[in-house]
Amino acid sequence: MSELREMSTSIGVEVTRIEERVGEAKVMPRRQVDATRLLRGKAANDAPRLIGSIFTLCAASQLVASEAAVAAAQSLHLSDALRWRWRRMLYAERVAEHLRASMLDWPGEKSDPRRLAHLPALRQALTIARAAEKEEGRSLHIALKEAASEVGAPLGDGAPRAWLGELWRDVLQNGQIAPWRERADFLAIGDVETVHLALEGRDADFLSRPHLPGRIVETGAFARHFARLSRDIGLLAARLQARFYDIAYALDALAYREPLAGEEDLVVARSSQPGEGFAMVDSPRGFLFHRVELDASGAVKTYDILAPTEWNFHPAGPFVEALAAAKLNVGDPRRIVATLAALFDPCASYDIRLLEAQHA
Repeated sequence: MSELREMSTSIGVEVTRIEERVGEAKVMPRRQVDATRLLRGKAANDAPRLIGSIFTLCAASQLVASEAAVAAAQSLHLSDALRWRWRRMLYAERVAEHLRASMLDWPGEKSDPRRLAHLPALRQALTIARAAEKEEGRSLHIALKEAASEVGAPLGDGAPRAWLGELWRDVLQNGQIAPWRERADFLAIGDVETVHLALEGRDADFLSRPHLPGRIVETGAFARHFARLSRDIGLLAARLQARFYDIAYALDALAYREPLAGEEDLVVARSSQPGEGFAMVDSPRGFLFHRVELDASGAVKTYDILAPTEWNFHPAGPFVEALAAAKLNVGDPRRIVATLAALFDPCASYDIRLLEAQHA
């Protein structure tokens, strides 16, 4: 695994194939954003906008998490108006990011005319989501629903169409490649305090390799909709189905003027001591954690960010577990590995190395 030893901004994935199965699967975590280095000495109120400008993917979630963590550190009251603004931003971003991942990150020829035909709808969705901070939920719902429908999202009882219909046929054809496993463990609201304590301990390894003792946990759309997923279509299709459900759920949420059941857990903010703030945001890809410490002048002293990708692509995490159980008895095994990775939806690029085991 020599090429994967140096940490980069990409996730390293190395698969050794023995005949038609995975003999060994390894993941090298990506290099982390050093938020403390970027923000130390900056005024706390400037941190959210700086954070929001750093990240290309899930920028709204990063902004909201930073605003919530800083507010907790300053012991500020979170008004209903502020929480409603966060709600609009997060649900709009959830729709746009799922469409982005499905359009841009899916393996295959990037110049495929079927893909290119729907890029205008994706650009529309991304533009709409970026305006969610100021737009009303109802208008957001209408505009995003139009964009999602254009790409082929199955809203209501319909089947996937257009580009998303192509992806659906793809995963159904490979239904037995990655078997469904009933055993699953997901990050939950009850785990938030444990993560808070771990970040307070300033364990650098926890930021790149987060773990809960004795557990292999996942977060994201698959976790949110696990109970609804079809068990007889294979893991690849079930993961894409979860993405479809999440798009529809977020659109429904934007259509309502009242919070949905359980929505109080969309953003959690708390403080363990004066000048310390912690926040969890249920971002498109799952639980996103921010923690900040302020100095006596109110400037940033330390700042930590723990993204969902670090849980899902942990070296001993759920992606590796699913990959190890996959069958690679296909003409293009690399594409199957890439498809599985895309369905775990990292907020980073990934480099895949496929090796053939040497026989004696």
